Amino acid sequence: MCGIIGFSGAGNAGSKQGNCESSVDIVLNGLKSLEYRGYDSSGVAYYDETDNKIKSIKKSGKLVNLSAELSCIKPVESNTAIGHIRWATHGRPTDDNAHPHLDCSGNIAIVHNGIIENYAVLKNKLIGKGHKFITPTDSEVIAHLIEDYMKDGAKTFYEAVRLASLDLLGAFAFLAMNADEKSICAVKYGPPLVMVNKDKEIYFASDVSPLIQYSDEVIYLKNSEIAYFKDGLLKLTDFKGKPLNKTVTKIDWDASRAVKTGFSHFMQKEIFEQPSCLLDAFSSRIISVKNDGSAADSNKSDSIFSGFKIMLEDVRLTKKDIDKAGRIIITACGSSYYAGLVIKYITETICGIPVIVEYGSEFRYENFPVSKNDIFIGISQSGETADTNSALEIAKEKKAGILSITNVPGSQITTMSDKGVIYTHAGPEIGVASTKAFTTQIMCGLLLALRIKEIKDTASDAGKNLSGVNFFDEIVNLPKKAEQILFLNDSIKEIAKKYYKNTNFLYLGRGILYPIALEGALKLKEISYIHAEGYPAGEMKHGPIALVDENMPVLFLLSNNMLAPKTISNIEEIKARGGKVIAVADYEPDIDGISDIIKIPASAEVLSPILYTIPLQILAYHIAALKGTDIDQPRNLAKSVTVE
Repeated sequence: MCGIIGFSGAGNAGSKQGNCESSVDIVLNGLKSLEYRGYDSSGVAYYDETDNKIKSIKKSGKLVNLSAELSCIKPVESNTAIGHIRWATHGRPTDDNAHPHLDCSGNIAIVHNGIIENYAVLKNKLIGKGHKFITPTDSEVIAHLIEDYMKDGAKTFYEAVRLASLDLLGAFAFLAMNADEKSICAVKYGPPLVMVNKDKEIYFASDVSPLIQYSDEVIYLKNSEIAYFKDGLLKLTDFKGKPLNKTVTKIDWDASRAVKTGFSHFMQKEIFEQPSCLLDAFSSRIISVKNDGSAADSNKSDSIFSGFKIMLEDVRLTKKDIDKAGRIIITACGSSYYAGLVIKYITETICGIPVIVEYGSEFRYENFPVSKNDIFIGISQSGETADTNSALEIAKEKKAGILSITNVPGSQITTMSDKGVIYTHAGPEIGVASTKAFTTQIMCGLLLALRIKEIKDTASDAGKNLSGVNFFDEIVNLPKKAEQILFLNDSIKEIAKKYYKNTNFLYLGRGILYPIALEGALKLKEISYIHAEGYPAGEMKHGPIALVDENMPVLFLLSNNMLAPKTISNIEEIKARGGKVIAVADYEPDIDGISDIIKIPASAEVLSPILYTIPLQILAYHIAALKGTDIDQPRNLAKSVTVE
């Protein structure tokens, strides 16, 4: 779970003068965009045109330490550089253990994301052949292994890298540069790697965020693929050396969405982007229809229509697929797992199809019976979540149909999705704690459930509203309601001031809001380091109530539905034990003694999780800000979990 970036130009990029950036400037700026992926150490290696050799600068701690070190050196004449920002796995975050790593000769430098599982065996073998290692990291073995193949007669740097890649076991994406050839090589087997090839220059990165300023057309490397760039020419092959032709993917992200633009943190900015992101998630995917099934004119105020149609062109499910499937299995991790729990409730309510939600990290080691008729849905913000993708690979081997919900075109999860992909259109999410990705995943899950209902039912039933709910109006009005919640920011901040010194929190919800209790607790623990737990409110008396005293705030998600009286009974039980009650409610509950209440707009039940999530994000944000924690880069966490 690290960030890697590289650049090489056909000519000499030169030192930073006017609009001309050196390779080091490009790489350092790219690392700033990747800092959410790791932030305990960083480094840059570059080919120095003046001294004709590779130089490396590495620093432990935040990227600002590396920036300060680089600012002290003279302007660099360099046309090739690689960089790395680390989330430590093997070896503590020290200057030495930071990437890049060099071989014995100093002519080869590498940066690596992933884990080399057989590094100890390879390291012992290389030590026996005279190689000298400096660090305990698994990554350093890559540089020495490439060097060893060069010594053993590999005719080109590319060939040495290719042979070395065949020896590696585990999950790895790495960049390697060579001083003799002035070339750069990229290898992918597991973690993401994307590139831009433009005007005889090559850019590599762990995701598109550092690249969108250079081009909106990118190439995603797939597993067992190598990109080799030398003298302005790009060569693409698989690990066996077979030439490849790669498809260019167009990215519709606006580069300005990857900067804070006046907000204190990326997380705060991304919370406030949710109304527009939700609109982007559905705006081109749902149309109103008249009684005769034709499209209604949404610009005419007197348009009368009986329902709607869902336009998910990339979803390739058929009625036969749905009729044969006895169930749907959702697999995901972290916040995406909680989104899956919400989508389970939505799908079972709308479609009447049983849904099972499995942690990707557990599924891959279970003896879960998979049928070729099963429909699997993988959910991943990055599309590169290792555990989720591994679970889907197992399902794919059993011939089950795969569909995915993700934010990143061309990511690994999309390549496995034979039944289609639903993109969240959330734009770059830089904060480690997921916000807009989570709510747009739920929106996409709702659209998918409605689409399955359309396919499953006869054509005459497809456009009708369900259970008396006008889904078209409810969905269209949701961004406005989300925006109304954002106006509660200051009042929620005042609530945060009352509770930020507490060390424990309990979040309780019922039905479709239970997963939001889990997600709210996760947000608080991720960014404020306060211990928080989410539970179904009905389970409170089955253990968690033992924790309640005057020092335990209990946050209830209270909706004006058939379960409200039972939830109010739970609130009374908390009050009777001296606990402080915070309620997020879509109505005025008839109960005294609630310490704080956050009133939100009402909505259809299947859409309510999105609205209930936003105040919990705001509360967690302000509590963390008051505690002074690192909100965008919380300790020990990385944005995209690309290794097990």
